[in-house]
Amino acid sequence: MRRPWIFSVALAASILGASLSSHAALTADQALQQFNLVVLGNAQSYSHVDGRTFIGGNLSGGDYAQHASQVPASSFAGLTVLGNVTGVNVNGLGAYVGGNLSSANINSGTARVAGNASNTNFNGGNPTAVGGSTSGVNFNSGRLTGANATRALADAAANANSVNFGTLFNQTSSSLRTLVNTSSVVFSGNKATFNAVANNGVAVFDLTAIDDAVFSKGEYAFNLNGATTVIFNSDNTSIHISANFLGGSAQTYGQNFVWNFYNATDITLSSQFGGSILATNAKLTNYNNVEGSVVVNSLDQRGEIHLQPFAGHIPVTPVPEPETYAMLLAGLGLLAAKRLTGRRR
Repeated sequence: MRRPWIFSVALAASILGASLSSHAALTADQALQQFNLVVLGNAQSYSHVDGRTFIGGNLSGGDYAQHASQVPASSFAGLTVLGNVTGVNVNGLGAYVGGNLSSANINSGTARVAGNASNTNFNGGNPTAVGGSTSGVNFNSGRLTGANATRALADAAANANSVNFGTLFNQTSSSLRTLVNTSSVVFSGNKATFNAVANNGVAVFDLTAIDDAVFSKGEYAFNLNGATTVIFNSDNTSIHISANFLGGSAQTYGQNFVWNFYNATDITLSSQFGGSILATNAKLTNYNNVEGSVVVNSLDQRGEIHLQPFAGHIPVTPVPEPETYAMLLAGLGLLAAKRLTGRRR
């Protein structure tokens, strides 16, 4: 006897599974490992980024993928920009530009430009694809044309847009802010000492009641006590940190810290800073080096962003996007219809 509802369950599961896989191409852990910098909007740079960069808007200036040989593997290029790009140097892993590219040097890897290209040198070693017009361009590695270029650009665009970083990191930030505090901060003069207490390797500092006191100090010291992932949650909207991370802790713990500035709209860092920064609504201005991954809304980069691939574990699972639920409901509706049809026969 045929059971239509069994088919419907399988179909609903298939729909849900396909949706989850399409919207969860990267976990937060993986994204912080593979990307040194994610900017959801526009960015301008007067410095360099060691690792892989994603820009959701327009980009001006900067050098990218400075240490390409040390960057964790990924399907993404060394520099991915969905908007327009001007005045950049890409020194590893290639580039994808969704808009126009001007006054640039792509010195290594494959280059794909959906729009126009001008005053640019393509030296990457693989043939370049440009979708629009060209002016003052040197295709030193050759150029794809016709159907080959069309196919290459379509494939590159699909890959560049395969992860919704805004959704991924907004959900991650919202989940992290709900974590229960496990640790404490001790103040002594101009120093704040962070004493971690880990649960399954994860220590949480809820700074909500002491943000101003913490950020006003000039020195930070850390006692991890076995913690391998340390989460700092802050609800301040405007943040200025100039503290010195004592004993080289900015570099030592850059792979283990996540600073979740979930309410921030403006962040200024004046000294070397250690750890990944998660601030999806904020403009970041850094006047010194950041030792870790950066995820912000917009960026004015004045100091270097150094490669410290995240080595901890984000202890939350982001919820599916709204369209996932819609597709699941559609599948369940089909299930109900099939069962009803079966009963009428």
